Amino acid sequence: MNIVMVGGRKKIDFLAKSLLEKKHHITLIHDDENYCKYLSRTHNAPVVFGDGSKPYILEDANIGGADVIIALTPKDADNLVICQLAKKVYGVKRAFTTVSNPKNVEVFKKLGINSVISATYIVAGIIEQMAAINEIENFISIEQGKIVMMEIVVRENYPVCGKTLAEIGFPEQGIVGCIIRGVNSIIPRGKTRIQADDKLIILSPPKIQRELIELIVGRDDI
Repeated sequence: MNIVMVGGRKKIDFLAKSLLEKKHHITLIHDDENYCKYLSRTHNAPVVFGDGSKPYILEDANIGGADVIIALTPKDADNLVICQLAKKVYGVKRAFTTVSNPKNVEVFKKLGINSVISATYIVAGIIEQMAAINEIENFISIEQGKIVMMEIVVRENYPVCGKTLAEIGFPEQGIVGCIIRGVNSIIPRGKTRIQADDKLIILSPPKIQRELIELIVGRDDI
């Protein structure tokens, strides 16, 4: 894909390296001249110096030939302008951005931005869930918290230990997507039997998360 990225420092540096390794064509825009020189030395990609919210800077970056725009500036308003210019004026199909204020996530989505990420929102949700529920080994919020993925290690005294998934009767919206057993990854079926020390990778909406944990752990004081 042809990808244009605007702003950011460590974020644009990391993404540039990752996308180039995957053979994507990228163009970088930054308003810090010295950082542009660093990016130019570090990555085999065109670098444009200037304010990415200005149409002529986007045109210098050949925005009309881009498949994706990624806006990473520290200002939410600038990121919105960049994405809207790219989509509505230059016909870029997909726009991604980060926001500093979590309240802007839904606003940006309503204005047509394909994907909006709030690190503050995601991290706060992870901390809250892992602090409240000891059984969670790991926790990931997906699509701004609409779906959560959690890892739970099964202990011998858990009621699910030794049972098949069909016997347990998980709620319809809760899915055990994978079981990590030692060094093996198992895509479970109804007849798959859960063993002690299995790590269950579970996807569900947040509203049934506690119900799932209670079902697995066998306590109602979670």
